[in-house]
Amino acid sequence: MPEQFGVDIADLVRLAYRVLPGASSVTVEPASEGRLVVVYRVRTDTATFYLRLAEEPGEDLTTDAEILGRLRNLGVSVPAVVVAEAAPAELARSCMIVTEVPGVSLARGGTDDEARRAARSAGRDAAVINSLGVQGFGFIRRTGAQPLTAELSTYGEFAASYLPEHWPGWLEGSFSRGQFDALEGFVAAERTRPVEAAHLAHGDLDVTHIYICDGHYRGLIDFGEMRGAELCFDLGHFLLHDGETRPVKLFDSFLAGYSEVTALPDDHRERIRASAILLGLRQLSLWLGPDRGLSPRSRLVRLRVAELANLLEGKPPGQRRASRTART
Repeated sequence: MPEQFGVDIADLVRLAYRVLPGASSVTVEPASEGRLVVVYRVRTDTATFYLRLAEEPGEDLTTDAEILGRLRNLGVSVPAVVVAEAAPAELARSCMIVTEVPGVSLARGGTDDEARRAARSAGRDAAVINSLGVQGFGFIRRTGAQPLTAELSTYGEFAASYLPEHWPGWLEGSFSRGQFDALEGFVAAERTRPVEAAHLAHGDLDVTHIYICDGHYRGLIDFGEMRGAELCFDLGHFLLHDGETRPVKLFDSFLAGYSEVTALPDDHRERIRASAILLGLRQLSLWLGPDRGLSPRSRLVRLRVAELANLLEGKPPGQRRASRTART
């Protein structure tokens, strides 16, 4: 666990006893080792909850609590907030405790037919999430204030975030020259595309965050990467990761549910593909860049390169490629 997130479990137990006064016993354990946003599992004698800490001192998770409350009022299946405090007495950072969404993720549970039905339900919920507006693009500012604001003022900044200042920079060697030209074209087009309105996005929506119990959809979890984005961001994210952790493809089911709530333009599949390509390229650039410095030969990097190559060719991102992507 990163040192900056060092927290005394005893402090978390004291917090849990204070905000869960009916509990006669409490245990707390890490539920998200290795993740930037640390989450703990809180077990009482009668129920299980999840305690999330703010990523940095000064961030206020009452912002997240307000969003989850709005979404629940709109009928979206998300965890209920038990408590959110900007400055709890026991801790040096903001915290939020939410109820457990029962079951397992679609990455691990349900038959294929059950997974398709759950993905469709998740698509409907995603459309409602995306209906909320945000001022600006990028990660949500957790200030506790309204209205919702994000870190970047324009879509052009968001589109190019994490990409090398000089193309292709540290991405050199990841793709063939033709693929680089196509990617550069995508970036150039998106940087100048007039996107005036930002929509709230879950930000990390794939099958690992869709939960199913006894064959039925139970809800979405993990809202730590919420952001303001163009309308197709969550759809593009789901498409990019479709088939990574579960062989059966679920994007069409997810899109069908989404379309039940939100009317999409005639060219929506191309817009979703473009969003997936741009998102995947930004992730890849972040991983290979100076802040993360992943090896180009790492499994994660090679997987993302193959997915982007497939998307550029109009193929499903998870389709197995006959040979390694060309290097120039």
